[in-house]
Amino acid sequence: MTLSSFAQLAARLATADADMKLAQEAILEKACQMIEDEAKGAIGSYKYGWPQLAESTQQERVAQGYSANEPLLRTGQLRDSISHVVVSSEEAFIGTNDPIAPYQEFGTSKIPPRPFLGGALAASEGKIERMAARMVEGAMLRGGPNYHELREILHVAKEVGRELKDTFDRAVDDGDEGR
Repeated sequence: MTLSSFAQLAARLATADADMKLAQEAILEKACQMIEDEAKGAIGSYKYGWPQLAESTQQERVAQGYSANEPLLRTGQLRDSISHVVVSSEEAFIGTNDPIAPYQEFGTSKIPPRPFLGGALAASEGKIERMAARMVEGAMLRGGPNYHELREILHVAKEVGRELKDTFDRAVDDGDEGR
């Protein structure tokens, strides 16, 4: 973004905070969606190096008509229950209301932990950092919607000022000719 006047600099500074807040909200929403998608993609896989399902569990799954070796995936209920909500530009939640989720995430005395949410967060961290950096850079270098709106207002004001000056100059010239 090239600033060619003090008015543009003032407009950019006046809107930078609001544009960064919008960028922060967008970053949080995208980050949550990335983690949610990652967690859903991990269900039914060994993506995070989880221990193999016990032979007895695999046999039970087959007897019930499910695939033998897809950890945490039977009906898809756990996977489908994973969601997120962004409360503000600084607060969001990612999780599930499925009652078996804590037992799967953290394990029990009989079930090894298979952290699908924690694993998704860890797997997404680098991607989220890169995405956030691009969005902040974009907001700072190109300006956000608040800056663009104010810049357009300044442009219109400048054009109106030119037209008023031209009208005034013509009126003065016309007044001189009448003398």
